Amino acid sequence: MMELLPWHRDQWRNLSERLRSGVMPHALLLCGPAGLGKVQFAAFLAHTLLCETGIAQGEPCGRCRSCLLFTAHNHPDLRLVSPPEEGKVIGVDQVREVGRYLAHTSQYGGYKAVIITPADKMNLNAANSLLKTLEEPSAGSLLVLVSDKPGRLPATVLSRCQRLAFTSPPAAEAAQWLAGRLPSERDPALLLALAEGAPLRALELAEGNALEERMQIILALEKLAQGQGNPSSVAEQFLKIGAQQTLYWIYQWVADMIRHLACGSDRYVVNGDIRERLMKLAHRAGMQGLHSYSPRVSETLRMTGGQVNPQLLLENVLMAWQETFAPRD
Repeated sequence: MMELLPWHRDQWRNLSERLRSGVMPHALLLCGPAGLGKVQFAAFLAHTLLCETGIAQGEPCGRCRSCLLFTAHNHPDLRLVSPPEEGKVIGVDQVREVGRYLAHTSQYGGYKAVIITPADKMNLNAANSLLKTLEEPSAGSLLVLVSDKPGRLPATVLSRCQRLAFTSPPAAEAAQWLAGRLPSERDPALLLALAEGAPLRALELAEGNALEERMQIILALEKLAQGQGNPSSVAEQFLKIGAQQTLYWIYQWVADMIRHLACGSDRYVVNGDIRERLMKLAHRAGMQGLHSYSPRVSETLRMTGGQVNPQLLLENVLMAWQETFAPRD
């Protein structure tokens, strides 16, 4: 059965009280950094709404007909809307279908719920189409938008949703939760630092190849800084890892270098396991070089997932890296 994550307690207390008192909004926006389980929270909310006794007891029972259908991903009063494939947007036809779906009465006489994730992937036509549903909500319906980047949503959509914000849990709570799910050789504190405090993101890093790929990236960058290899070949290598993930690591490392030079210490360095390697690069580039390079990385990271060729994006960033970190006479 779907369960709440420990750091969702306050948000759930807020909503469950509103559920019992019958004052739920018709549209919610769950927002906050990635890796905090916002989609899982939305699913728990939908499960509770659809359960025959969920509203009264504040959580799904797990035994009724609705709960069994929900668990089997076959409940007729729930829709999940997301991009049709990686790199695509949520189109206007998908959103129009949401409006038609909510216009019909519930098959089981209760709520109807729609979860749109990530909501910021709606194109402009889709977002405009959603306004009609937000302005004229159907009785007994709930629309849940989930987004890591709510600023990308039109103001007209934002103004018609009630926000429920999620933040990273306290470090001790997150580390305790994470430690029980990691192999003994993994360091929860390092993983949480790399994931900017997001426990699910930290768990994802530990379970996949991300940490090994991260070491491949820093090694290749060090070689580029020494004039070994060329940006085009390295960009091809990084494409296999993923342009967005590669650029994220580079951005995080440059931020660590700037923090080190600005503070004169390693107190605020996130990537503690490769601190010495980063500091060597930082002193080679200098603060002026880092401040010139950092905006280029952040802007390129912002462009990933769009229409620009990721190979070209990486090549430009890597050529600039080579210029920034080349040994000085």
